[in-house]
Amino acid sequence: MSEFEFYLPVEVVFGAGSVNKVGQVARRFGFKALVITGKKSTKKNGALDQVLDSLKKAGINEVLVFDRVETNPTDKLVNEASHIAVREKVDFIIGLGGGSSLDTAKAVSIVSSNEGYAWDYVNYPEGPRLIPFLNRPVICIPTTAGTGSEVNRYSVISNPIRREKLVISHSLNYPRVAIVDPVLTVSMDPRLTAITGIDAFMHALESFTNRAYNPIADELAIRSAKIIKDWLPVAIEEPQNLKAREMMSYAAMLAGIAIDKKRVALIHAMEHPVSAHYPHVIHGEGLAALAPAVTEFNHRGNPEKYELFAEALGYPRKAFKAVDVVIDLLQKVNLRVSLKSLGVRRESIEKLAEDVCLLSWTSFHLNPVEPSQEDIYRLYDRAYEGF
Repeated sequence: MSEFEFYLPVEVVFGAGSVNKVGQVARRFGFKALVITGKKSTKKNGALDQVLDSLKKAGINEVLVFDRVETNPTDKLVNEASHIAVREKVDFIIGLGGGSSLDTAKAVSIVSSNEGYAWDYVNYPEGPRLIPFLNRPVICIPTTAGTGSEVNRYSVISNPIRREKLVISHSLNYPRVAIVDPVLTVSMDPRLTAITGIDAFMHALESFTNRAYNPIADELAIRSAKIIKDWLPVAIEEPQNLKAREMMSYAAMLAGIAIDKKRVALIHAMEHPVSAHYPHVIHGEGLAALAPAVTEFNHRGNPEKYELFAEALGYPRKAFKAVDVVIDLLQKVNLRVSLKSLGVRRESIEKLAEDVCLLSWTSFHLNPVEPSQEDIYRLYDRAYEGF
């Protein structure tokens, strides 16, 4: 067995009703909080009220709510929330909602505690312009089961002026605590359940099959993929099935840890320019459109891993069967989409391929097959009408 490392400084509080522990957990970080969340869902499903009530019971009476997070959060949004955190001298930050809210909360911790602005900290291939030295404690409370942002060091943010979508990745970007309450995911409609679940599945697939080495992460990834294959269709068909919601929350968390250790690969690298240029595209939808074509391209480059992946999910032990795994699951959850159906214009493909090569080339060595710009263009073209 080769050498590997594993570091995860995130306390996990998992289980039905665990959201009500947020006040008890938060007291160790201070008595003035900034809650970062979306515009509607956490108010509608009662999650925000639960958090505020728990904080109040714990004696945390100074709570500010920043409720403007949208899909594909921007650097401008992070800067605005960071300004509030600095001006109001908040002690800690709570991210409540889907991956966008959690990513925003973590990014605000970095930006509000150091100099500069959000885009100074994103990972261009040549590295970020600024390196953080401090952070505010962050508690992440997911209300979806997809990104795994509650347990990793990534914040994905977009710059609408540059039409770029990049990642802040740093050890200071880990949340201090993840409170994972599966009950909070019950209010997701079937479409959102599918989209977020497929995001987690792609995390599991890409982390398991890429060329990085970490056996612990591989164990977590393959376990996550198995759970999602079995339980995502149940969560979609039976939204109130708490067992299905628990398993999906657990799987998303495992996959979030797996990508923290091994990163993702070409499916994600190709999706980010799509939702950067077309902000209405939800990340999981973009992944669903690209995954079949990219998996078919990739499986020859790391056949042993793709064989294991296919076999673990109940298919014959053949590398090309991993493509069937992806297609069958997308079909089952009604996410057999194309780039065209998501509103992407064919004339954008050349620019999208250029952006992948300009902004993500440092990850190409991790991909099972190192792609050329022509390969990436062809993959976009194949995903345009639907693989």
